[in-house]
Amino acid sequence: MQAWWESYRTSWLGDYYQNITAGLLISLAMLPGAIAYSFIAGVSPTTSMISTSMMMVYMSFLGARISLVSAPSSGVSLIVVMITAAYSLEMLAAAIIVMGIIQIILGYCHISKAITWIPVPVVIGFMNALGYLLFVAQLKHIFGQNMTTYVYALLSFLLIWLVPKWTTKIPSALLSIVVLTIVAFVTQADLKYVHDFADIKVAIPTMHLPQLDWQLDIILQVLLFGLMLATVATIQTSLIANMMDDLTQTPSDKDKEARGQGIANLLIGLFGGLAGSGLVGQSKFAYLSGATTRLAMLTVGIVMGLFVFVLGPIVGQIPMVVLATVLIQVALKAYDPKTKTLLVKRRYVDFFLMLLTFGLTIVTKNLAFGVLAGTACYYLFKGVGQLWQHLQNN
Repeated sequence: MQAWWESYRTSWLGDYYQNITAGLLISLAMLPGAIAYSFIAGVSPTTSMISTSMMMVYMSFLGARISLVSAPSSGVSLIVVMITAAYSLEMLAAAIIVMGIIQIILGYCHISKAITWIPVPVVIGFMNALGYLLFVAQLKHIFGQNMTTYVYALLSFLLIWLVPKWTTKIPSALLSIVVLTIVAFVTQADLKYVHDFADIKVAIPTMHLPQLDWQLDIILQVLLFGLMLATVATIQTSLIANMMDDLTQTPSDKDKEARGQGIANLLIGLFGGLAGSGLVGQSKFAYLSGATTRLAMLTVGIVMGLFVFVLGPIVGQIPMVVLATVLIQVALKAYDPKTKTLLVKRRYVDFFLMLLTFGLTIVTKNLAFGVLAGTACYYLFKGVGQLWQHLQNN
């Protein structure tokens, strides 16, 4: 116990100035995604921002991988929209509570061992499908609009792609949002804005149990959605944790990460927030920004909370086309370059498995089903191959 406490206490110690500064930079980099993911999920941007703040505060105490950033993500949001489109926010809260409970159970069942059984081609298909679904969801905010929308889309893409060539100290996505929002406000541009799609109001959430008519069909729906959310969040977070392990050359406890994230999502669900999971780009950015202690993650949570009250009234003035370009950038980064490697190295069976996972995910719009079905097909094919080889040898 003493050894654990000493290790935990040490994880808070370090260069305070460096970690607080890193936390500020990470929070700025996360702001565009926090707003944009809310529209995928079908919830208010302030809900997403408050949920991001809560998740980062909780995970600063409960997380296992210090530089792993957890918050509302594209994978979770794509499942959340299935709930918000057909049911109430109370149903969403109930599903997120169940999600948190399942993640905690998975953590105690050593889910990290199960994650290692997911084949690489399935992981590639999962990431590509995630990027594709996110990409397609943004097109409606760009195409079919007026010429002004196209101009702003072009300007935003140019800022996002060109600013990193000049400096990496300022998040290009954030700069694009700030600059083009100011220009649009000054010129009164004929665009669709955040306030056209969501009622922006700042309200402190209160803890409560979801008010639902607990009939058998509702209970089954809640359990199904909770399982889908937990599966996607746990898989996505574990894969990102593996990536961060390789990047930092240090191991991390994926089971503890799942349990910590489960507790965080459980609490967020009780407050009526938006569930979260690991974020790829933001986790890399956290490491590169010098986040080495839990203090950096706590700083992110506190600063994101302050953003809600400071920026809440301004969020409504952001052009939707600019948020769409930010998420398209995220979607393009989700594409796994190993896809090309499968073809170059003529690993056609693996490439077909990747396509199968990708196709099933796209058709069903269910990330969890795509991964589970792809994994089952992999081991079925492998078993048939081994059986055929055994029959040939005999």
